[in-house]
Amino acid sequence: MKKFLFVSVTFFAFCNLNARLLSLNEAIEIAKSSSYSAQMANLSLMSRYWSYRSYKAQWLPSLNLSGSLMNYNRSIVEARDYETGRLSYVENNSLSNSIRLSVNQNLPWADGTLSLQSNLSRLDQFNYNLQTYNSMPLLLSYNQPLRRYSSLKWQKKSEPLQYEESKRSYIETMQSITITVTSLYFSALSAQADYKQSVAKHKDLNELYKKTMKKLDLGLVMKSEILQLELSLLRAEMGISTSRLTMENALFNLFSYLHISDYDDIVLAAPANLPNLNISVGDVIEKAYSNSAHSISQQISLLNAERNLAQTKAYNGLQVSLQAQIGLTQSADDFRGAYTRLKDNEVVGITFSLPVYDWGIGRGRTHIAKAELELVRTQIRQSNMEFEQDIRTKVMVFNSQSEQCKISRRALEIAEENYLMAYKRYENGTMTITDLNIANSDLENAQSQYLSQLYSFWSNYYSIQRLTLYDYIRNEKIYCDFDRIVK
Repeated sequence: MKKFLFVSVTFFAFCNLNARLLSLNEAIEIAKSSSYSAQMANLSLMSRYWSYRSYKAQWLPSLNLSGSLMNYNRSIVEARDYETGRLSYVENNSLSNSIRLSVNQNLPWADGTLSLQSNLSRLDQFNYNLQTYNSMPLLLSYNQPLRRYSSLKWQKKSEPLQYEESKRSYIETMQSITITVTSLYFSALSAQADYKQSVAKHKDLNELYKKTMKKLDLGLVMKSEILQLELSLLRAEMGISTSRLTMENALFNLFSYLHISDYDDIVLAAPANLPNLNISVGDVIEKAYSNSAHSISQQISLLNAERNLAQTKAYNGLQVSLQAQIGLTQSADDFRGAYTRLKDNEVVGITFSLPVYDWGIGRGRTHIAKAELELVRTQIRQSNMEFEQDIRTKVMVFNSQSEQCKISRRALEIAEENYLMAYKRYENGTMTITDLNIANSDLENAQSQYLSQLYSFWSNYYSIQRLTLYDYIRNEKIYCDFDRIVK
């Protein structure tokens, strides 16, 4: 009679001689490359990457061409006599065209904007048969906020953090996929083990039934023993049908997630070798804060609250901006004249805005923004406390899991040996069918417990790996080739 221990590579191969072995690690790698979750993670990272590229492009020179062409205007317009001040309405019949070429550069160190422009416009007044050209061949302008809210200043702080958060979140998503695959894999593995167990149980009972029927013909057993054995055989047949359905559903869920349609010849095997790990709680907490998206996300939340407060204060207080222009300009009746004897064009000024009295609206908004900032700080402290407590719990459970796996495996071996002995004793007539069923039930429970402990070990390990983005088995930080992903 075959032994039931299922951790060998021949697990479930009894149903298919051409079986292909699929390990847990292989299933994880397939999911990371082909699952819908992986594809959505890639698209999310791409979106964040191009958003970051767009932000960085703000600090590069931009060349722009703009204009207004064939603007025809025939209407009655208001006109003032500059000598008498008298207003009158005159007919306007004109066509205007203009074009502008500009190079703009945001200055990150000064938070200002530098612009170099060249403008040309033409006005045709048909009522007077006049053409007027106005040129500005060269115009250098600069806008510098001195005391004003600047979104560019805060973007310099937030955008790099958000992109870094997206990269860490991507790696965390890959680890979440690992956890999901582990759950699906062990569900299918357990279902396959139950099915194999039910088939083997039915085979053993069927052999015992045939042997016992011969003993009945010889008068060595009673009819009641045959009836009990037949009842156990019927229950075993029902168990095969139930376990097959459960197995098919579990396999479908696993391979659907992996995008594998042809899996009839694929065999799953429980990881036989467990790494000998004892992880320090302090080390996990340190790596979780330095590697995961948790701390970055908190920095962004705090930064957004600080930005909201700065924006509120800026709008309630004095806002000052410096604007300056220097260039050349000319106006003439022809194109050549518009670029001859150019005149200086200089504009320098300071604009300011100061709310004098707003019935306390601004002060109220400032108090709200301050309260929201303190709320964020409090939420961060609470989140960190819960985060660390979750880590401590996971690490303590994981550190005890390896010993639990060893114990449950030994229990499985004992249950298997006990069942074999019970089977022989029943054949020899020294044990009842009830005792044999009890031994089989103990074997099934031990098998289920062992798989459950294995699943807990790997699930807890991958959860810690997701928290820290650190591979404790290889003793290295988890990296991704983001340049390859975004190309």
